[in-house]
Amino acid sequence: MARKQIKNQLPLDFSVRGNRIILHLGQVESQKFANQLFDGLVNGDWVIEPAGEVADVSYAQDIVHQIGHKLPYPEGIKIAQLHNIDTTFKGFACMYHQKGWVFVNAASEINERNYHIHLLTVSLGLHSMYASPASLANRSEQLIFDALLPYKDVESFFREDILKIPSFLASDIANFFKVPFPMVLKRAMQLRIITDEQYRTFMTVKPAASTKPRELFISQEGNIDDLEAQLFSEGLED
Repeated sequence: MARKQIKNQLPLDFSVRGNRIILHLGQVESQKFANQLFDGLVNGDWVIEPAGEVADVSYAQDIVHQIGHKLPYPEGIKIAQLHNIDTTFKGFACMYHQKGWVFVNAASEINERNYHIHLLTVSLGLHSMYASPASLANRSEQLIFDALLPYKDVESFFREDILKIPSFLASDIANFFKVPFPMVLKRAMQLRIITDEQYRTFMTVKPAASTKPRELFISQEGNIDDLEAQLFSEGLED
């Protein structure tokens, strides 16, 4: 039996703020492309489900659990990694058919893509509290930093007397955290683990995987000087 409408109470229209983009990533070109994609999706020019050649689709519950905050997420967040898409496209989060969706470029570098997926997922849980896209992006990034880049782990890779990081070590650090190396540096700077000078120097490093097998961490019995000599002498050879 239908619930009786209370006098002077307007019926809620859940479609008023239905399909909409919550947060864009990237610069103007990426955002324009995202708008075109989203408009095409809403207008029925292309479909995201069932998953197939267009995208790989998965659920975001593991990411929500990893972040660990009780946020007002929409029910049933899905992640779509789009194939054969313009290289300028980075990603966006949106509400579509009253569900949360995260769209990213499947061709993006794996750590960048992982970072974007986490950031956009969190934005879906925060957007009702932040009217400004910039504020939403900043707060989402902070929660990602807290979850993926804890102080102790970031601190273990940096010291004030380290003035140079070889490209292979930058790659290892990025792979350890599964985020782009500049994001690790941004977090280290935010936590005052590195100085402004170190930040500017390390930002010039382009991570590149090494073909030489090695251990990323040193055992307690080992010698830190020996480790640094090995790592940084390798870096000079690259």
